[in-house]
Amino acid sequence: MIVIKLPIHLDVLLDELRFNRKKIGFVATMGALHSGHISLIKRSKTENDTTVCSIFVNPKQFNNLKDLEKYPRPIEKDIQLLTEAGCDIIFLPANEDIYPINYREPSINLDGIDDVLEGAMRPGHFGGVALVVKRLFDCIKPYNAYFGQKDYQQTMVIKSIVAQFNLPINIIITKILREENGLAMSSRNIRLSDEQRESAGFVYLTLLQLKNDLKLMSINEALNLAKKSYLNQEGAIVEYLTIVDCNTLLPIETVLNNPSAIALVVVNYFGVRLLDNMFINE
Repeated sequence: MIVIKLPIHLDVLLDELRFNRKKIGFVATMGALHSGHISLIKRSKTENDTTVCSIFVNPKQFNNLKDLEKYPRPIEKDIQLLTEAGCDIIFLPANEDIYPINYREPSINLDGIDDVLEGAMRPGHFGGVALVVKRLFDCIKPYNAYFGQKDYQQTMVIKSIVAQFNLPINIIITKILREENGLAMSSRNIRLSDEQRESAGFVYLTLLQLKNDLKLMSINEALNLAKKSYLNQEGAIVEYLTIVDCNTLLPIETVLNNPSAIALVVVNYFGVRLLDNMFINE
């Protein structure tokens, strides 16, 4: 495995691989890796000749400086995990490498995706995500790029970037990987105590109950029951819970025979924001 810090060094290596018609797979991360990230690496390994993983904590997507400061950075452990997973190249750029003095931010139009739900809760967040992903795509120019479904709205932002700039990149979204209790794997989970982490499976279990309730009652009735269930959990605050069209993020009137219906939720649990989602008719 090769560790590269400078974009210019990465360019030289990847240009040679592309010249030899090697297919490059890419996994973008902010570190604090878990099994969900590693599953993306392993899938990329099966579908590409070379797999690149970036680790970069992007300051532009944090609207709260305290969150940026608290973000875990266990780099030695991350490198060990990537080595064991068979990752070929780790890209570890510094902030000045991603955003050099002469960097000119591209004009990105997210068509309102960045203003609703997660975007409304975290103003500017998706603008920062869009900037860093576009920059990383420009550095790596992958054939395939892999992202997890857990951050569903983020995957829509990434697809929008690819379409807007006509990038020749296949965006592959993989299903949510969960802990034994159903909690969606996330770097944030390490901020929970062992007891809280074990109890946090209620986020997923409530989504399952919501999915079943929708067979018997209206969307509003099912959502109200689910919200009450969440609020009955000590330490839980529902930031949002909604059922929308997965292509537009707009509310829908019925889930009956609707393959686009998706439930999106964020529960703030003892100060840790837990994101999850579930397609209603899968």
